[in-house]
Amino acid sequence: MMTKNQKFIVKLLAYLAGIFVLFFLITKLTSLILIIVLSILLFTMLDPSVDKLERYNIPRSLSTAIVILSVFLFIGITISGLTPLIQDAGTTIVEKIKTNDPNENNIENIILSFDKNIPFYDFSANMPEILEKLNPILTSAKSKLAKTALNVGKSIINLAANLFVIIFITFFFLKDERQLKKGLINLIPNKYFELSLSLMYKIQKQLASYLKGQFLAATSVGVLSTLGLFILNTFFDANIPYFVLIGVLAGLANLIPYVGPAVGIVFAITPVIFMGSENMLFIIILIIITFSIVQMIDNVLVSPIVVGKSVDMHPLAVFIVLIIGGSLLGMAGMLFAVPTAGIIKVTISEIITNASKYKD
Repeated sequence: MMTKNQKFIVKLLAYLAGIFVLFFLITKLTSLILIIVLSILLFTMLDPSVDKLERYNIPRSLSTAIVILSVFLFIGITISGLTPLIQDAGTTIVEKIKTNDPNENNIENIILSFDKNIPFYDFSANMPEILEKLNPILTSAKSKLAKTALNVGKSIINLAANLFVIIFITFFFLKDERQLKKGLINLIPNKYFELSLSLMYKIQKQLASYLKGQFLAATSVGVLSTLGLFILNTFFDANIPYFVLIGVLAGLANLIPYVGPAVGIVFAITPVIFMGSENMLFIIILIIITFSIVQMIDNVLVSPIVVGKSVDMHPLAVFIVLIIGGSLLGMAGMLFAVPTAGIIKVTISEIITNASKYKD
């Protein structure tokens, strides 16, 4: 017979082994897990629409098909609208990069624009030295740009394929929702039946609330970014190209909290640098200030009120969870860190608070 200490050590080792195996599976099956998680999130978003159509005596299978087709239509319209803008922007920037050879005048113009705006350093007098240092950097940048373009192309193809799989899985989640929930509940002991129903309802409600909040926050960042860049173009003659597209990309990037404005800065500054205008440095400073204001509004007003309340978490806790998610699974981890933390929080709270109510 084992002593209590020995039993405790065996249980502890078993728990640790379980955690290790779980973490190992997560790292090895990341793509599959992400597809399933995205399917669950999409199901959470679309389920109320399917339920609403079903209330009008439309069969659930047909209601699901209508909603899924509407999603395809929305995605198609969005892609067809954004693709020409992205292609034009990419072509313009690539052409600028190709012409920005250290031996040509464009790079020299960019350097001289710094000379006009930064009085404490004589850029023109040190032009040969600067060009010599820039040459390997630009060569490396062009090589990396080609590799990045290839990787982006592969990512788009993978995303398109995964999107089809996600929508396919979501279709069956929506169509067979009741059967799936019933099958899941049948796996749970009878004494936890009511607890399981309550927990499933609260988790679904939590996810729906978080998604609504996150989309509102992303929309806010997109609108504010577009408005800010429009003001720079109108009142400061910034000539930032494709500012609406940049605002949309900043908003989409903000589906990962705090990332949107940073992405907006990169996309806004890049064409300004390669176009080499006379007041380039001033425009870059204005862009940074603009997106800093957008970030501040999002951090102080939108995210704490909309996103933080949706998962009932302090903004600092949200930030820490994002860091942990990013450390474990990169950008994907940051994307799902907050809703995952919210689900864990709801589950623990429900078990601690209400588990005793449902015991025999």
